[in-house]
Amino acid sequence: MAGRDRAGGAALEAWRSRRLESLTPRVVLVAVGLYLAWAALTTLTSIDHRVSAVYLAGMVAVIALAIWWIPGALREQSDRENLLASVGLLGVVVALSVYVVAVSGNVNVFGHQVGDYQLADLTLGGHSTGFLFGRSSGVYLAPFEPGMTMALGVATLLGWGATRVGRPRVLALLGILFMVPAILLTLDRTAWLAVIVSAGAIAVLTRATRFQAAAAAVVCVVFASVFLAVFVSAVGANSLFGSCRVNCPVNPDTTLRGGTGLSGREYLWRASVSAIEQRPIFGYGPGNNVPALYPFLKGGANQIETLTSHSAWFRAGVEMGIPGLVFLVWVLAVVAWIFIRGRLRGESIGDPVHLALAASLIGLVPALTFESLLLGGVTFTSLFLAVALGLVAVPLSRLPSPQATL
Repeated sequence: MAGRDRAGGAALEAWRSRRLESLTPRVVLVAVGLYLAWAALTTLTSIDHRVSAVYLAGMVAVIALAIWWIPGALREQSDRENLLASVGLLGVVVALSVYVVAVSGNVNVFGHQVGDYQLADLTLGGHSTGFLFGRSSGVYLAPFEPGMTMALGVATLLGWGATRVGRPRVLALLGILFMVPAILLTLDRTAWLAVIVSAGAIAVLTRATRFQAAAAAVVCVVFASVFLAVFVSAVGANSLFGSCRVNCPVNPDTTLRGGTGLSGREYLWRASVSAIEQRPIFGYGPGNNVPALYPFLKGGANQIETLTSHSAWFRAGVEMGIPGLVFLVWVLAVVAWIFIRGRLRGESIGDPVHLALAASLIGLVPALTFESLLLGGVTFTSLFLAVALGLVAVPLSRLPSPQATL
């Protein structure tokens, strides 16, 4: 009996040693607390209380897990390195699915088409080259999520590879090389921008290893060159009629990429502004972005009924009013201030893991601008946003030094 008591006491002590003691600074907890409190208030004034209540419950659970609990659970350097490796491995798996669908077309699972495949013709200067390739989103129904998952995988492998030597570092490089063409095949410009920004941030800010800086610089230049070529219409892609199986274009030849167009986002942003003007304080409630925009989109009988704001900033304003947008920006600004203060003090200069997480966050700014992410959402990109915010918010001075964990 005494032995059992001692075992129980040891287990309790072990639990307390990694206990639910948050390492997150109080200023961050206050910021996210106000963000969630305002989300709860807008749930009470929502146009659909049931939808908003479900979203609110998910937001509370995700943010509590990502910003309050995970930073303490991953306090050891090895834990954070394993997180980077896991995200990188996920990106490689997603890239594999992109290649499979690019070659075979959409996958049929239980009688349903999975994937978003379009046969595309490469163009140079607006003219067809006759070089055909498969625009692929892997097993996803749209290219953004796989593109962003791989973009985050590239940034995290840059950080993980900097902590390794020999074969593991080579594997990190091979993983990055494997994902680069797959990201390009999605034709998702938001993912391209995410890679440019995150890899560029690593190349500029790193002081850890030449490997990290050089590899990040090469990746940044590759994607910046492709993005610029597409932006000025030097390179582009047209969808070919009859090859599309999901989200099919209406015209025989439809430009997939090439030029400065925003793929209709300007109309969605204009509708978002109109919706915010109608309910500027409390918004329409969490989760009600689509029905809030619908009356302000002039598409007639052909109007698509599932369009969102395609911007996290506009989504926050539509769903939670202008105060909700302010609270979201405040959360991000507080974490940015903590990171910058740590850099100025020299805390994170030699930590490639912390830098990779921060660079991944910086890389998410294009996604926040051009896609409907939600702080507290359950898609992988939204989950990573919350987890990375929680980890970057913890000053390295609060964590065990890498030497202490050996």
